[in-house]
Amino acid sequence: MTDTDPGVPGDATTLHHALVGLHALASDVDPGTLPGFHPPGSQGVQMRALAGASEEEVPVSTRVGLLYRLAEAGFPGYDKHADAYADLAGSVASARNLDPGRLLDDLKESATERTPFEATPSGQALPHHEAAFVSRDVCTTHRVTVGDLAAVWVFSEFETDTPFDHVAEWVDPHHWPERGPMLFKRMEPVGPGQPVDVPGTLGTVHWEGVFREEVQLVSRLDTLLRCAFWRDGDTSAGMTYDLVASVDGQIDVDRGFLLVNDLGSARRVKALKVVGFTTDAWDYVAELVCPFWTDWIRGAVRGGTTSTPSSPTNEPSPGPTGPGDGRLDPGDVLETWVRFFGGAARDYLDMFTDVGTRVRAGGYSTSDWLADGTRYWSRLAQDWAKAWGYGLGALDEVAREGLDAGLVPPGTAPATARGLVSGLTRPASTATGSESTTIPVAGLKVDDKAAVSPLVSIEAGGTVLDRFDVRVTVVPVGAGAGVRLATAAAVPAGLYVGTVLDHSGRTLAPVQLYVSGATASSAP
Repeated sequence: MTDTDPGVPGDATTLHHALVGLHALASDVDPGTLPGFHPPGSQGVQMRALAGASEEEVPVSTRVGLLYRLAEAGFPGYDKHADAYADLAGSVASARNLDPGRLLDDLKESATERTPFEATPSGQALPHHEAAFVSRDVCTTHRVTVGDLAAVWVFSEFETDTPFDHVAEWVDPHHWPERGPMLFKRMEPVGPGQPVDVPGTLGTVHWEGVFREEVQLVSRLDTLLRCAFWRDGDTSAGMTYDLVASVDGQIDVDRGFLLVNDLGSARRVKALKVVGFTTDAWDYVAELVCPFWTDWIRGAVRGGTTSTPSSPTNEPSPGPTGPGDGRLDPGDVLETWVRFFGGAARDYLDMFTDVGTRVRAGGYSTSDWLADGTRYWSRLAQDWAKAWGYGLGALDEVAREGLDAGLVPPGTAPATARGLVSGLTRPASTATGSESTTIPVAGLKVDDKAAVSPLVSIEAGGTVLDRFDVRVTVVPVGAGAGVRLATAAAVPAGLYVGTVLDHSGRTLAPVQLYVSGATASSAP
């Protein structure tokens, strides 16, 4: 078959191989390393295969996104395959009443000048969801580990003026094949009935079920996923998924979440996939997942007019919790107070240890007890003024926030020391890292104080993440402020929902924290 041939049959595998091959051409990935990859001929043949496909097989947004990637790479092979470029651009232009040459020129200008494609004449002529994110990267990838399994972290975050109901429908896994046909070929509940409602009062809609999922990258991947969906009126909607079984044995890890929050003037959307393949080669070419992922993300903004990627506020946890991560564990408590009392706490501990040793050895007399008591009270009198001054200041905070707040030593960042008492009375966490997210809160100021309610998992069973296991830090977010939630608690993976509270306990905003169980990989 030559470049002058009209194309190849438009079956899904052929078309996906053509897409992967052309995206690899625009990147540094060698497609020859991909297991099962068989491109349908030369570059020109691949482009014609896509140009000849129906919109149901290859959506217009998929073609535009590919052409932009090729424009970024300087239209590789253009001299040899100019007719194939024209055919692929023409397949977009004919469907949307555009000029093919102008489309290629606009894509090239946007790619070389780093200007938004949606601001060009061609971009403005396309429906919003077909031009969204074409020139603005909305896909972030990292190498991670889940337990001892290698995986890839694929994350997107953006704001859109798309109506809340439209985005909430995209969050529902029933609609994934419709909203992302290039990636999702099947998403059906397993068994005779629909997913079952989860009892309780968490949100206005809340269900869980197992779905049979089929996705297409190079080969077809067949998995069973446990999905939980939750919606709280017109304020928030989210879902989580986790691998039940890899039907074809190609996946080791597959978990993540989708989330939309209404901010009034916009909707903030987050999407995460943590996926690990049994064939490690796929874990090294994560960037080839992004074009398929991004095209699915565009399905969330149908009906909107503007969508803007946000700086990611979810990142894989940095690794095992250790020194320098800002947390106080019970082993740090004594040293923290030693710094405050100038060594007094260590002296008291030494004195108590000495008494204990002598008592166990026997012969500890009344005169010994009187002498030790005099020594202890003398030292305590020296430290009493300092302790009393701090104690008066702590009483007010204890009244507002409970005993844990009152045990924050002076000079210690409150966000790192909350829950000190609870931490001493609970088993140590076995979590592998600190999970975190940042959420904007309307009306909050960076110098305000904030707390969080207990967070409840949307998965059946409703695991509770204790508020003392969540660090709350007020941080700048855009022109306003928000809260950064972080936890290292050993809880099951899932989406945990609750509310942000001010210093008086008044509810400020709903919050959600996804616990992935993934840690950043040190592998290159």
